[in-house]
Amino acid sequence: MNASDCPSLDLKNTYVREVLQLYLAAPTVAGPVRNADRIYAEDLFRQRVPLYAVANAFIVGAARRVLHNGCSASPMPPVRSLHYFRNIIQEMLERPPGYREIALLQERLAQYRHRNDRR
Repeated sequence: MNASDCPSLDLKNTYVREVLQLYLAAPTVAGPVRNADRIYAEDLFRQRVPLYAVANAFIVGAARRVLHNGCSASPMPPVRSLHYFRNIIQEMLERPPGYREIALLQERLAQYRHRNDRR
């Protein structure tokens, strides 16, 4: 049996792949993806955590780190584990941010990336 024979396996693989791609795209993350990251992404799928909650957690977590760096002389080290976002994911489930808040954070992250790309 292969993945195309089992829709739920295909759905799980798609979900895990998307979580890991979003994780690696976050500006404060330094790869590579570890096996523990993949297992945690599978756990999120089993717990039926919506993908938008995970994506929002990456945005909020990255923005918090970037804003902290703006206030500190020493930058925070990069995130090296998907587990770093566990509490933020839970926070997104308990108190989902509004669309405008996420859009504002995305804008600030884009400005951060733009500034760092010029360096």
